[in-house]
Amino acid sequence: MLRELSLKEFYDVICLDTTYLVNRYNMPFALFVGVNQHRQSILLGCALMSSEDITSYKIVLSTWLGALNNVRPLAIMTDQCDSIKAAINASMPNTVHRYCIWHIFAKLPTKLSGVLDGKIAKAEFKVLVLDSISVAEFERRWTDYIAKYNLDGRD
Repeated sequence: MLRELSLKEFYDVICLDTTYLVNRYNMPFALFVGVNQHRQSILLGCALMSSEDITSYKIVLSTWLGALNNVRPLAIMTDQCDSIKAAINASMPNTVHRYCIWHIFAKLPTKLSGVLDGKIAKAEFKVLVLDSISVAEFERRWTDYIAKYNLDGRD
């Protein structure tokens, strides 16, 4: 009963996390996590997956959505996995998909490895992302950041 109530009440913004490898077979463990009215993480579903391909993610998403009576979340956050992105686009085309900020920040050292003053660039990036108050402010600061560190054309 509590799990059913949780699904109905806290499905609007979901984090789908597949970064845990749980056994000797390296089977990904997918977690659907929401946040309740007390700002506590709550488990809304989980799955052991045999692989991380588009078909597997579509099956996991469709099964999970079935438990929600096919009510799609308003937004979903994931890591930067192309298979997850494709499965979400196919299964939940009207759901807003965003990348998890933790995963973005975790990739900064690699992405900024050739930048002079990489530590400063990383700190400035975090301020840029976390402290921009409006889209217009972010866009302006982003353009300045790209120019300052000569990042045009980098992956």
